[in-house]
Amino acid sequence: MTPPQRIVTLISLLRRTSQLMVDEITERLEAAGFADLPPAYHPIFENIDPEGTRLTVLAARARLTHQSMGEIVAELQRRGYVERVADPTDGRARLVCLTAAGRDVVRTAIREIAAIEAKWQQRWRRAGLKGELRGPFEAALRQEDVGDPATAQPSPATARAKR
Repeated sequence: MTPPQRIVTLISLLRRTSQLMVDEITERLEAAGFADLPPAYHPIFENIDPEGTRLTVLAARARLTHQSMGEIVAELQRRGYVERVADPTDGRARLVCLTAAGRDVVRTAIREIAAIEAKWQQRWRRAGLKGELRGPFEAALRQEDVGDPATAQPSPATARAKR
């Protein structure tokens, strides 16, 4: 009788690929002078709008709790990457905005992420993948109404976990 084999799911393959990409962007940001930005802080930069974003929206987009996002924002504010300013549309609300240093991080990250994605596209092509992934991924996410995480409903698992 053969011993059971470990089952490798598509989810685990996607997670591992994502982890490798995140590790690489973290290394590249460190090499570019941003050694104080571990992956836990990346969701801010991924989800902030150019004109600033409310904390509640950042938390929803990143699928983090309001409290967790608040802690990350507070730390990034101490490090000089973001600031909180009054929302011009609602004086009671505050926006999280990038500082000049935060905009430098985003510009650097976008450039480095493009290089990482290009490298992975080449790997996938050599492995037999035809075409590109961005379009199909975006279309599939839109079908699930999660294309814009700020307006998406939580998944059933997320909703259950919050109860």
